[in-house]
Amino acid sequence: MRHSSPVLRRSSLPRAALIALLGGLCLAPGAIADDTPHKPDLPSPVAEPIASSGPGDRDGRISDDPVLPSGVSSSGLTAGAGSVDIREYVDMSSAACGKSHQRIVPTLLRRVAAEGLGSVSLRPLITSRDMNSTEAGTAIIAAGLQDKAWEVTGALFRARGAGGDWVNPTVLRTIAKEIGGLRMTKFMRDAGGIDMYPQLSAIKQEARAAGITVTPAFVVRGPSGSKVVSRPSDASQVIAAIKSVQ
Repeated sequence: MRHSSPVLRRSSLPRAALIALLGGLCLAPGAIADDTPHKPDLPSPVAEPIASSGPGDRDGRISDDPVLPSGVSSSGLTAGAGSVDIREYVDMSSAACGKSHQRIVPTLLRRVAAEGLGSVSLRPLITSRDMNSTEAGTAIIAAGLQDKAWEVTGALFRARGAGGDWVNPTVLRTIAKEIGGLRMTKFMRDAGGIDMYPQLSAIKQEARAAGITVTPAFVVRGPSGSKVVSRPSDASQVIAAIKSVQ
C-alpha cells in the first residue's frame, strides 16, 4: 500500500489506521517520556516512549559531505564487515542522538576501515511523540534501499535544527538533489509510503530484546558475547565494548 502522493500524508489514512501503524513503534510502558514537540495532528501513543533528549539547536545545513571513509562500503543500513556487529540505535528527533552520531560514528567507521573491526548498522528508533521521528526513520530506510542511508542520516541530522515540521517534501527533495547517486523519484516514493513501517517495528523489537531503555545506544555483538553502551560520551566507550566481545 502506498499513498498517491510521493510524500507521507498522514491525513490520507484513517486516524484509527494511523494509530495502529504508529502505536506499535513505541517501546514498553514505564520508560521516561520525551518532551519533543508534537506535530499538530500526531495521534497519542499507546505506550510511554523510551527516554531521549529533546530538541536542540542545529545549523540546519544540508550537504552531501562524504559520510563513509574510503574503503568502507555500505549495503542497506549497514557499513563495513567483520566479526563484530555494531548497531547504533538513534531517534532522529533527539539532539543527543545527533551529537552522538556526529561525534562517535565517524571514529567507529574509520576504525572499521583501518582495522576491519566489524560492521556498523543504523537503527532509527522511535522514542518520542514527534512525528518527525517516524518520517525521518522511513526516509533513512528508504535511502537504504539505494545504499544511501548514511548520507541521508547525516543530512537529516543537519536539517533538524529548524525545528517544527523539519521532515517535509522540501527537505527531502533538497537532500535527494545534493546526495550523488540517490534517485529522487524512487526515494520520495519510498519515503512517502508506509512500506517502511514494518522495518521500523522490527527495529523496535530488536531494541526491546536488547534491553535498550534510552537513546542513543550501541549494541555490540561478537564471538565473545554482547554489550550495550547507552549514551556514550565518546567513541572510546564503544571501542572498548568492541574489544571485549572480539
